[in-house]
Amino acid sequence: MVASSAHPHHGGHAAYIVTQIVRSPAAWLFAATWLASLLILVVSGHDFDPFTVAVFLLLTLATAAMTTPRREAPTPRAERPRLWLHLGLTLLFVGLTAWRGLVFHKVLASDAFVPLWSPLVGWLQGLSSQWFGNGNYVTNPATYVALPLLVLLLAGARPRSLGFGHGYDIRRVLLLWCAIPLVFFAYALVGGQLTLVGLIGRFIANFVSNGFSEEVLFRGALQTQLRRLASPGWALVLQALVFGAWHLGLGYTTTDHSGLLPALATVIVHQAVVGLAYGVIFERTGNLLASSTVHILVDSMW
Repeated sequence: MVASSAHPHHGGHAAYIVTQIVRSPAAWLFAATWLASLLILVVSGHDFDPFTVAVFLLLTLATAAMTTPRREAPTPRAERPRLWLHLGLTLLFVGLTAWRGLVFHKVLASDAFVPLWSPLVGWLQGLSSQWFGNGNYVTNPATYVALPLLVLLLAGARPRSLGFGHGYDIRRVLLLWCAIPLVFFAYALVGGQLTLVGLIGRFIANFVSNGFSEEVLFRGALQTQLRRLASPGWALVLQALVFGAWHLGLGYTTTDHSGLLPALATVIVHQAVVGLAYGVIFERTGNLLASSTVHILVDSMW
């Protein structure tokens, strides 16, 4: 799963995939971080959702087993300074949007100020609220997608290298991952828990606010730069851990603001696993379509 340097003819063998995971230092880092976070949750008396975590991990393993690893030429040494610049710019936007999340979840005071960024976010939120009655519908696409992509493209990145190129095995991966959400939605529609209009509204809201926007920032921008600077395995693990930590504000809300360690632990236990899954989908398909679709469907279930 995290060692995509395997030869293509091994891509469909689950046993081989498991062997590669066991041999991967990146996988061991992720497992150790996850287990330490789980221990913190248990000791601090907070719950976690083992069923959802297990489903995500099983589907992630199945994705790796049923698809072929992508092979890319090594990054020329002359390109590495530019890639480090792209990575730094991406992490800047990750940090700034995480800051906004901490303010949103009342971890930081509402008047916490970042020069240039805070006035921009305030203006975007006001505009979004005025137009759509929701502060995220303009702000998230602007700060997760439009601004990072504009800056990266001006710095020399190409759309194809940011997840907008040709994809692989997209249909197969979507069939695997969309089965459970689609059954859930069908049951909810038949049972009257959801209306068709309400369901479409969920899809649109999650497309605009979270699913596509977060995939562009974390998989399209962050994971691609890490992959070219390190390796597919380290790119998967590092972007997943960053994705988990980025949800720290949500962690504070989930743990009733009981402290930094429980908040960080719960987002690593849950959100980092989700980030790993979406990262594997992106790694094996090479395109943002599959990971964005799955992200939107999964978020629409809650």
